[in-house]
Amino acid sequence: MVETFRKQIGPREASEKIKGEEKRALEEKAPKPMVEKELKVEEKAVEKARIAEALRKSEEMAKKAEGEKREEPAPPEKAGEKIEEKKEEKKPGEKREIVLERVYTIPLAEAYEKPAKKRAAKAVKLLREFLSRHMKALVVKIEPGVNEFIEARGATSPAKVVRVRASKDKSGVVLAELAGE
Repeated sequence: MVETFRKQIGPREASEKIKGEEKRALEEKAPKPMVEKELKVEEKAVEKARIAEALRKSEEMAKKAEGEKREEPAPPEKAGEKIEEKKEEKKPGEKREIVLERVYTIPLAEAYEKPAKKRAAKAVKLLREFLSRHMKALVVKIEPGVNEFIEARGATSPAKVVRVRASKDKSGVVLAELAGE
């Protein structure tokens, strides 16, 4: 068969064609390499596991630092009672010792230099940077009401100015809330 094949197309071309067919046969038998998507999925799973582990460790450290054990309230009999208890016992025994409290009018117009889809995120970053700089704190927490105010007109056209009441507690954490509340 090989000889008749060589006579038809020539000896050199025939040997190259036969080698090519042998390669294809070997490739089909060999196990296929892992696809990039599968690698990315594995990497994401590993990253998620690392993040979960870090969160668990930070929670343990926070519990040790507080020195208190969390007590869970007994389950209520009715669903209505459960809602009322949550409102009253939002932060039981956890009062912030406010060291410094100020009201700022923060300009956020610089966010409009970014592309439309990224403006709201940039506005929140500007707010954090401003409060961090002026209150001399590393940790700045923003209440949901402030974020809703900034994004009230959508992520593409956030508020250009926001008036915020910032309070710094003893541990150096700044809490930002709307000044009108």
